[in-house]
Amino acid sequence: MAKKFAVMLLVLAMVFTNMTSAFAFAPDGVEEVSVNDIPGIAVGHWTDKANQTGTTVIACTEVGGAVGGVSVLGGSPGTRETDLLDPTKTVQIVNAVVLSGGSAFGLDPATGVMKFMEEKGLGVGVGVTVVPIVSGAVLFDLGRGDDKALGNKENRPGADAGYQAVSNAFKGVEWSDGNVGAGMGARAGGMKGGLGSHAYKFGDLYVGAVVAVNAAGQVIDPDTGDIIAGRIDAATNTFIDREVAIVEGTVAPTSGNTNTTIGCVITNAVLTQANANKLAEMAHDGYARAIEPTHTPSDGDCIFAMATGTTTTTSTTWDVVSANMSLLGVLAVNAMERAIVSACYNAETVVDADGTTTVGAATLRAEGKTPAQPAKGTSAVEDIEAFIAQLAAADKADKGDVDYVVVAGDTVSKIAIRYGLDWKALAQYNKLANPNLIYVGQVLKIPQ
Repeated sequence: MAKKFAVMLLVLAMVFTNMTSAFAFAPDGVEEVSVNDIPGIAVGHWTDKANQTGTTVIACTEVGGAVGGVSVLGGSPGTRETDLLDPTKTVQIVNAVVLSGGSAFGLDPATGVMKFMEEKGLGVGVGVTVVPIVSGAVLFDLGRGDDKALGNKENRPGADAGYQAVSNAFKGVEWSDGNVGAGMGARAGGMKGGLGSHAYKFGDLYVGAVVAVNAAGQVIDPDTGDIIAGRIDAATNTFIDREVAIVEGTVAPTSGNTNTTIGCVITNAVLTQANANKLAEMAHDGYARAIEPTHTPSDGDCIFAMATGTTTTTSTTWDVVSANMSLLGVLAVNAMERAIVSACYNAETVVDADGTTTVGAATLRAEGKTPAQPAKGTSAVEDIEAFIAQLAAADKADKGDVDYVVVAGDTVSKIAIRYGLDWKALAQYNKLANPNLIYVGQVLKIPQ
């Protein structure tokens, strides 16, 4: 029995191992594409590398704008025009979303974005002009780079930064993930954070994400569980597992409001504003998969959603037909987690004016200095394998006899049949002078 059970568990362990090794999101028919491929959307940046700050704009290039939504789950948000994205409010669209450094000062770039969009005639018509609906969120990157010693005289993204970023978006200026736009001054778990993006195409449907990662927690690759950006034990060049450190009390939870991950989910699906808000909410699972811990009191985590409405998805629940939010949610969550990973994977080392160095994963990788992963507890597969090993050891050791206590009605023949033995051999093994004379309570040895 022990052997059969061990074999069954071994099969389960092999299946589970194959499942985890093939966990990367790659369903049939789903293609990985650039967020720049999403129809009706343009993404651009203004980057101040010297002062380590920047602004990113996700703009809808269509006259009707995009249906907008938002979900704020962090404890220290800095946002603009989020109330207007409530489904109960009159205006249902958004023309652009601004992600910016500069803390609360970084809300100013939206003014420049509005100016540019008005010039393009993109906004809500009010007769004499159009009023562009521009929502936004900011992250804390004050006192970094050359600005570190300048205090209130430092450079912060303003209206000009927003105008330039959205102009770059419409011009199609090329960019890459990492030290760009809103991610230029970002930090992640003690290392360099950054700006990341990822998108999927499924038939005519596009779903993508843009995110600036300035997280208090460490960033991990959900496919492997490996830390990409976090705190490092300098003596051993090994990552310190932040969640373990918090629980064990070796590292205090971060306090203050200097961290935030801000992002936007983009799709060409047809959505209501309620759908868009739900999609933004669902996308926070991408944060939870890739950031440990996330949504802390120190984080102002916020996700916007923009839907340009050119592709219909359907799902029926209790005879009610609506957008296929399960499909959109799965694509959005996976796009968001991969965008977070990309932001930190492509982040490069930066140096402040006072010489303080913040290392980036891309630079460490290029230099062959990527930290080792921390020691981890056993995984589910390792637990199963250990249990199988214990069973095997017990099975090997269990070669002694089994003691059988005779009960009323027993005969040597019946007992032998029960254990698959020959009755004569059983009688001989127990040195029974007369196999027909056994008694209740007598102990017989059953050979294994």
